[in-house]
Amino acid sequence: MPSRVVAPDRLLTGFGLAMIGGTPLWLLATGRTEVTTSADVEASPVTIPAVVVPLVAGMLLARLVPPRLPALQPAVADARAALTRQVVGLGAVAVAFAGLALLLGPGSVWYGPVKVALLLGGAWWVLRTWPAPPPGGREHRRAVPGRWYWLGPVPAVVGWAWLAYHSPLTGPSDLSGYRAHDPMVLLTAMLLTFLTASVLEEIFYRLLLQTRLEALLGRWPAITATALLYAAMHTHRVGTGPLADTVGVVLMFNGGLGLFLGYLWSRYRNGWAIVAVHGAVNSLTLLPLLVG
Repeated sequence: MPSRVVAPDRLLTGFGLAMIGGTPLWLLATGRTEVTTSADVEASPVTIPAVVVPLVAGMLLARLVPPRLPALQPAVADARAALTRQVVGLGAVAVAFAGLALLLGPGSVWYGPVKVALLLGGAWWVLRTWPAPPPGGREHRRAVPGRWYWLGPVPAVVGWAWLAYHSPLTGPSDLSGYRAHDPMVLLTAMLLTFLTASVLEEIFYRLLLQTRLEALLGRWPAITATALLYAAMHTHRVGTGPLADTVGVVLMFNGGLGLFLGYLWSRYRNGWAIVAVHGAVNSLTLLPLLVG
């Protein structure tokens, strides 16, 4: 009986989902029930279900609302070679940034400038050096009915946010460590983080890289590959704890968040929705300090 060869895109998807989905089980099996998902020394730990359940629920809601939506069409044969060059270039930028962030370590003053230089400048250089036909994201956006473009992400985003920040899964937030900071300093940091993380990262990882990967490989291989590269970007947090624990947290939280954001982008092509989720992750818990 001839053996069946598993396609590389399915291997990539299976490997990525196993790494991200299996990490919470591994952490629980090793006795970890709480994790710290932020590199801020003031951040308080959260339970593993409080991380995993909102992300899974958000993805399920995105899948169900509505049950059917058009998918991105594969790239035509004439465009595949050019798009492949762009993907290789953008992937190299992502790997280079992850490596430099790891060398710089957490809290480095060079982290922000290096991020802007690579994710913005590097992406511009790649797309200018290897021009290619658009990967089809705009056509896909126009194919999504207007009501679902705006309303479709709402249940997923609201459901995720409630479960992550206000449901019985989450305990009371300990903001005492942040209260020592001047509110204007916090506000400035939040605005800078919004621009360099919520906006810049989503443009690079989802709008540029994932869309091109989708045109070449399909939805789930693209989402999974982008989520792994997005998680790798956060491995600079290895300075905050044991390596195995930190890698596990990064795969579970940042990898899982990458899957959620990637699926939202793939389903609705609504950049506002993914920026809102990313912004909430970075700053929502700190808003009481500014309005209280």
